[in-house]
Formats: sequence, C-alpha cells, structure tokens
Amino acid sequence: MVSSLILLAGGLTLAGPAGAEQQSAPALGPPASWAGAWTSGQQALTGTGFADQTLRLLVHPTLSGSVLRIRLANTFGGSDQTFDAVSVAVATSAATADLVPGSVRTVRFGGATSVTIAAGARAISDPISLAVKYGQTLAVDLYVSSTGPGAVTGHVSAGQESFTATGNQVGKPTGTAFTGQLSSWYWLDGVDVRSARGASGSVVAFGDSLTDGAYSSYNGNKRWTDDLAARLQALPGSRSVGVLNEGIGGNRVLAFRGDCCGNGTSESALARLDRDAIAQTGARTLIIADGINDIGYNAAAPALIQGLNQLVVQAKSAGLTVIGATITPYGCPGGCFGPAQEATRQAVNVWIRTSGAFDGVVDFDRAVADPTQPSRVSPTYDAGDHLHLNDSGYAALAAVIDLRLLH
Repeated sequence: MVSSLILLAGGLTLAGPAGAEQQSAPALGPPASWAGAWTSGQQALTGTGFADQTLRLLVHPTLSGSVLRIRLANTFGGSDQTFDAVSVAVATSAATADLVPGSVRTVRFGGATSVTIAAGARAISDPISLAVKYGQTLAVDLYVSSTGPGAVTGHVSAGQESFTATGNQVGKPTGTAFTGQLSSWYWLDGVDVRSARGASGSVVAFGDSLTDGAYSSYNGNKRWTDDLAARLQALPGSRSVGVLNEGIGGNRVLAFRGDCCGNGTSESALARLDRDAIAQTGARTLIIADGINDIGYNAAAPALIQGLNQLVVQAKSAGLTVIGATITPYGCPGGCFGPAQEATRQAVNVWIRTSGAFDGVVDFDRAVADPTQPSRVSPTYDAGDHLHLNDSGYAALAAVIDLRLLH
C-alpha cells in the first residue's frame, strides 16, 4: 500500500501506512554535515500544467556524496500540489532519459512515498542512500496526476534537457516512455548531499541571466558556476565546497519583473534573498553578481548602490561571507547602454571595488571587457548580443575568482 505525506500550513500529517517495500533511511546526522549540491532560482511559471505525467528532471550536482536528499517547492503555486511518487537515480548522461542500472531509489517524505505540499510551502525528503560522484547527472522523477490552476513553481531557463512520460513511469530504468522534452525545471528546489570528503558548505551565486548561463552550451554545464565548481573540485585536500546557481534571467536588484524570461517571473534580488541565498543548505559564501538589468531600466547609481548594500548587510547579518562581482559591459555600435547608463555602470563598479562593503571582490567587468573598448564585451567572449557570454566568456569569469575567498 502506498503511503502519503501531507504538508499543511500548521504542520504535517502522515496519511496511510508505509509500504512493505520501505527501506530504512540513514541517520540524519548533524545539520552541518549537509551541503547544497544543486539548486535553481525559483520562478512563477505561467501557462504550464501537467496531468497524469512523470517528469524526469536532469540536474548536475557540484558535490560528491554517499547520502543525498531532495527538496521540492510549491512556492508560487495557487493551490496544494501532490506528488504521487518520486524517485532519484543516476542518469547515463546529461542528455538522455536512461538510468544507470541499480541506481534507482524511492524518495520518501517522513517515510511516505507521496507528498502534498501546501501553496507557498516546500518539502525536504528523508535521507537517501545513493552514492553520487561529481560530474555525474542525477535524474529526479516526479509523478503528478494533476496540477491546480495558476502558476507552477520552477525555473524557466534550465539550459538542460529534461523529459516527460505519460502515466506513472517513476524509476523506470529505460527512457523509452519519456518522449516529451522539457527545457525548464519544475518544483525541484534542490539536492543536498552528505559529502564523503567532508563538505565545508556551499557558495551561492546570486544574479541574473549571466549567472543563469544564458547562451552557454545546452546540456553542456558551461555556466561560470559550473567552471567554478570544477576549479573547487580540483583542489587537493579532504574537504569540498558546493556551488549553487541562483541566477534568474532578467533579475533586478530593486524591482520585480514579469515582462521577461519566457513564461517566468523574476522577483527582485532584495525580495528573494532570504529564500534563494540565506536559506540554502550549508550556505557559507554569497557571490552577488546583479544590477545590469537595473541599469537597463535606468536605475540611478545611488539607488542601485543602496540596494546592493542592503543585500550585503542582510547576508552578513545572517553570517555569510559576501563577495561582490563588478557589472560586465553592455556596449555596442547600435547603442545598447547609452552614455548615462554606462556612467551608472562605472559608478557602481567603482563602489563595488572600493567601498569596503564586501568581504572580497571579483572583477567580472575587467575579465571580459574589450581592452580597446572597455564599455564593450570582448569579441572573444561575446555570445552575439553584446551582453551575454559564450562558453569561453563564462570560463573567464570563473577564472578570476580567488578561491581563497570562498569558504
């Protein structure tokens, strides 16, 4: 018999007996033993719904571990959302729906094989005994019989292919039934691991489409955060650091956006700081790489500086080390940033470099600027729109980060 867990606003209720196949979960361990290995910025996705479908969502953890747990979120849902069955497995590659034989694990919530999450709430699974190595791809299966009216919680621009199948195909090792394709992640809020190397926490990258990895190679894991994770994994020693990408396309520091990014919204950085950065599992360090969209909407330098400073103050108050990233160029023959906007960018960058507000600074601006025209991205790194970067450009951003700044 299938059991279910219902998460209500005032607590949780276990409904129904646990199935006979239930496996004992490993001990939870002290909170410090967990570190975030993967996440994505949550958005309200409109015009999307699923009925009697299994979603096979592929993600790329930035840490190895022998035990993991899954986080699901109904942050922007208009009603309760039930997940009738959930599993996790190692995928055979970053671009197929096939699973590594023997790697499928049932995901449970308080011992139950299904979970209902109230609107605005989230759920963290029981610990799952599954060894995952950095560089592998995980497949998280979610079976939903229906979705309610209104928005669905997810992340629009995954830069990663995922799949759908009709009916309950949770944990099926072959991907034959998964004929539908997805370019977004839905409801999957994060993957935490207990690292065999003794994870020392996670770095949260907080920003806009440049952090989200727009224009990087699809299914390639070539965002600057992926390159940073690779650098950290190559370090000698017994401890490791996760990298969590909280970039959202179109994000602004000061204002909400509902006019961009396909069918997704973008809360302001100030509005989402607590949920998307401070509350991340094992978060130790925050890299703030935001503000270019505010300038695009003609924010004045003093207002943007004040907003960035508030991010710093609030994150430091929560105990995070805060690193500031300078704002990259957006100049071009057709205009892009006009003279007043470029002056704002320069003024904000001077503040980031010299104010002392941050615990450290990474100069993304100088890393990718054209040496002969510093108001423009170097042609070597330009993805084609004079704003976003190609894979080499994102690698250049990661390369200028002093790893000694990261805890």
